[in-house]
Order: sequence, then C-alpha cells, then structure tokens
Amino acid sequence: MSAQSLLLFVRPLLRVCGNRFSQRRVWACVLCGLLAAVWMSPAPCFAKKQKSPTTKTVTGQILDKSENGLGGAEVTLKDLQTGKVVAVYAEQNGQYQFTDLDPHHDYELHANYKGAGSETRQVTSFDTRWKVVINLTIPPPASQ
Repeated sequence: MSAQSLLLFVRPLLRVCGNRFSQRRVWACVLCGLLAAVWMSPAPCFAKKQKSPTTKTVTGQILDKSENGLGGAEVTLKDLQTGKVVAVYAEQNGQYQFTDLDPHHDYELHANYKGAGSETRQVTSFDTRWKVVINLTIPPPASQ
C-alpha cells in the first residue's frame, strides 16, 4: 500500500475523529491495524511449508558379538513386492544405508560377513517412520 493511498484512507478518519481523538492516536491505531493485518496474513515468504519425505531410508550398523562394527560386511535388501535384491558393503565402522525405498513396500534385510550371516529382519510398510534404523549382529563363524 502506497503512502498516498494510505492518506486517502486516514484523512477522513482524522476529520471525523478530530474532535474526540488526537491525530497521533488515530495514526497509532491505523499503524497497529496495518501491522496486525500483515502479521496475521499468510504470506508465502514468511511461512515455508515443510515437505514430508516421499521415500523411506533404512540405515544401521553391522556388529559382531562384542558390538564392534564390521566393515566390509555385505548387506542385502530384498523388496518383497518386486523381488528386487540390492546389496551394499558396510563402511569401515559397519554403517550401511539404503535410500529411496518405496514406503508402501515390505523389505527383508540380511547381512553376511566371512561366511557367517545375521538373522533376517523385516521392514514393513506399516512402519510409518521415514528413517528406519536396524542394527544387525553377526555371530562368530563356527570353527571347523
């Protein structure tokens, strides 16, 4: 709103209210009203709406019996709807991550390290978390 259009609005108020109110008080009321209107109006530059994620992430760590990270362990993730299998190798500290997963699908997660395997864990579509953390423990290999 420009200053001229504001004056077009305020001058009649000053004339009408000139007897009962001081000009300073009228200006203060108008300014407060304008500030309240700006503050209450939903402006896109003031309120940024957070987008919720559209994909799920499964992350965790591959551990031995003593809870040490097993770097180089193979971690496989199987999509139970499509049958697609994806495998990654755990980082040096045993961390792994699968991203961009369909939140409406169910998955099976399994890890192998030097011939020993972890138990198979499920990631279900009923789990509404966008980031699922699953740590897998691999028992020591059986001695021959």
